[in-house]
Amino acid sequence: MGKPTISDVARLAGVSTATVSRALTGSLPVREHVKEQVQAAADSLGYAANSIARALRQERTTNVGMIVPDLSNPFFTLLVEGVEHRLQDLQISLLLCSSHGDVTIEAERLRSLQRSQVEVVLISPTHEFESAHALKTIARTVPLIQIDQFADGVETDWVGLDDALAMRTLIQHVVERGARTAAYIGGSATDSSARSRLDAARAECLRQGVALDEQNVLLGSVTIAGGEAASQRLSESGALPDVVICGADVIAYGVLQGFDRLGIKVPADVMVTGFDDIAFSALTRLSLTTIRQPIDAIAEAAVSVVQNLMGDAPPRPPHRSVLQPELIVRDSTNRVA
Repeated sequence: MGKPTISDVARLAGVSTATVSRALTGSLPVREHVKEQVQAAADSLGYAANSIARALRQERTTNVGMIVPDLSNPFFTLLVEGVEHRLQDLQISLLLCSSHGDVTIEAERLRSLQRSQVEVVLISPTHEFESAHALKTIARTVPLIQIDQFADGVETDWVGLDDALAMRTLIQHVVERGARTAAYIGGSATDSSARSRLDAARAECLRQGVALDEQNVLLGSVTIAGGEAASQRLSESGALPDVVICGADVIAYGVLQGFDRLGIKVPADVMVTGFDDIAFSALTRLSLTTIRQPIDAIAEAAVSVVQNLMGDAPPRPPHRSVLQPELIVRDSTNRVA
């Protein structure tokens, strides 16, 4: 058997490696009975005191890492801001990375944060399936919290919105405003949020008797330019649908811009909806009906999980924190049925 490690001590004591660090170095307060429990585990494993001190000095950190797919998306910018403010209150620094929507870059960012010896990593995975291998690998040594998006088969804590309920609520609203045909414009269905929103939109349209033809399901970049290009395609496809459902506000802005340029009136000719309720949703010339993501609540819940993982509570199974959406009705669906 090889030399005992900090992970061995943590496993025997039934606590996290961060708690072992605090208990044996005195870097931060730990309850007395937990400290005794950790010391007893270290002694029983024969983990020499000088080795413990040296190893834990190297591992000690007050940093949390965070990786998001796209900092140009206002949703992620606001989410990062909310997390950072709360961590500052706890005197914890945030090391922020962007994966730029690339799984290779994402994996390198994870390794970089691991080398930086962060205590926890918050990540919104860029790909529902291809991100899984790197996340599973890092999660063996660093606690992970998935936030907003998730990688399939990676068993970690997750904090995010009930996308299915959000889409059901949104489509019920436009049906009440007279929608009988729909188009859906979203990001490429490779991340979990894009996929779950599209799946929920299809299911609810079917349930409500709203025609959502596959030729009117347009997937691409989550950008204003992507939304504008999609609006052009819809205008060239024949009769416009009653409503264009967008998987993100930034896409909806592009749709509104494109329709305006084409002389298509919203909501008289076609209704448009967004998703996220980023700041500009209420400030544009034609305000946007959308789903409000509770970004502050998501950030608060995520930091609460960070505290739990860094505290002296015993290990527990991964937990999903599912937050509720809110429908915000504005001009872009202000049409009488």
